[in-house]
Amino acid sequence: MKVSEKSLLESGFSHAELQKIKSNVENFGGTLDEVIQDLVKRFNIAKWITIVAFVILILTAVLSTKNNTLSLAFSLIVGLPFIWYLTPAKLAFKAWRYKKYAFNIEGDQ
Repeated sequence: MKVSEKSLLESGFSHAELQKIKSNVENFGGTLDEVIQDLVKRFNIAKWITIVAFVILILTAVLSTKNNTLSLAFSLIVGLPFIWYLTPAKLAFKAWRYKKYAFNIEGDQ
């Protein structure tokens, strides 16, 4: 998949977000394609962590005591935003959406 600045802007990235990505490429090396792939991987990992955490919370609510459920819920309220902050969630979601969009465009051709 060939990533271009124009296609990123068309898919919803702002100029400021694109500048952050380009700055990352300049500082750490690589290409736009590699950065987008990395962001997609981060989004998928954070998404699955969140899903598994909520499944565990539901199972805890059904099978355990109220105190355990409340403790776990509080831990998720504190921990999940931290995970999403480290992802970075907004850029990762846009990269995931871009990859989905680009894959659909390539598949139509």
